[in-house]
Amino acid sequence: MELRTANWTIRFVLIWFATACGEPVAAADVFVLRQGGRLRGTWLNPKEPQPKQYAIRTEEGAVLKLDAAQVRLALVQDPTAAQYERRLEQCPDSIDGHWQLAEWCREQDLKEQRETHLQRILDLDPDHVRARHALGYSQIRGQWVTREGIQQRRGYRLYAGRWRLPQEIELLEASQAAEQAEKRWLAQMVRWREMLNTTAATEAYRGFAGIRDPQAVHGLKVLLQQEAYRLVKLLYIDALERIGTPPAIDALVGATLQDPDEEIFHDCLDRIVRLQPPHVEKQYVKALRDENNVRLNRAAYALGRLEDKSVLSPLINALVTTHTIVVSKSSDAYTLTFSNTNGGAAGGSPLGGTGFSAGGDAQVIARTVNNQEVLTALIRLSGGVNFGFDKRAWRYWLDNQNRQPAPVVDARRGDG
Repeated sequence: MELRTANWTIRFVLIWFATACGEPVAAADVFVLRQGGRLRGTWLNPKEPQPKQYAIRTEEGAVLKLDAAQVRLALVQDPTAAQYERRLEQCPDSIDGHWQLAEWCREQDLKEQRETHLQRILDLDPDHVRARHALGYSQIRGQWVTREGIQQRRGYRLYAGRWRLPQEIELLEASQAAEQAEKRWLAQMVRWREMLNTTAATEAYRGFAGIRDPQAVHGLKVLLQQEAYRLVKLLYIDALERIGTPPAIDALVGATLQDPDEEIFHDCLDRIVRLQPPHVEKQYVKALRDENNVRLNRAAYALGRLEDKSVLSPLINALVTTHTIVVSKSSDAYTLTFSNTNGGAAGGSPLGGTGFSAGGDAQVIARTVNNQEVLTALIRLSGGVNFGFDKRAWRYWLDNQNRQPAPVVDARRGDG
């Protein structure tokens, strides 16, 4: 408190000393003259874009007119700051005087000046309630504590503009470090991709073959989605399989559903079946509700390969679905057109491409579709049962299967 009192006293004395010496304290516009020296006063014609003369009212009240050639620089004083300086001259060093000036500063959004006067009030009266509250203090068990102090007592730290627990800060910093690492990996792999078309291709192949860092997954996923060449895609897929983390598996699953190359679909699915990651079937079950019929059939095919019988019910629901699709007109008849890897139309594999295509004369309509890959998966998982696309028969069969009691296992050991 003694230091704050001393600082305020020094400032207050300097202000009154300057006034006593005839030095103008109230801020004014300043005009720097070309011949040297400065003139203080109020600029009367500041709105003129290129004034030929500067009209100035001096602090003594006289009006001067200076040619523009005489003035090198005109510095306009902020009116609010000037008014504050005038009020500061008249402010008594008392609790009431500083409170009134602090309130005026609050209305003018002069935050630093307001805090200076509030701190001076606390120098004069440490228990001044309104000044304490204005500065963010709260009274806890008879002691004045700032919000910052309260948060620190609770174990929080101010980080990135918010109060956070150390554990949260640690996670944020780790996330930022991981993001930077992902960006570095993406930049490196982009360079290797460019090198594949040069004499340095061998070095690039070695670079891709050595990727095992989980932080490279994001870049691999981005490049896989943008790549057009199958052989280069396989470099990315090899790396994702080596890494084998859940995000890497997610990238492989995404490729089985999204990549337009049917060979890439089968290659990625082979790797997923080989890795047998836990709960991967949930992503394919979700895709059974996809509006895109090709992705739906790819998901069903994948579920059949994974051989998890717990997905029978959602497969039955997806046997026959209705989609909003694009059809082409031909001789006044509508023809459903599926895209495949060769860009073919009707009769293509339901696993090819990732959508529907049509000729130039096309229309969007709703069409009910029998999903062949869903039926194939049901037949495979049911052990050869086949009710075709009859959802009611499949549902009746599954209900009967679920009602059958589990076989009883005799745990007793034989005595010989």
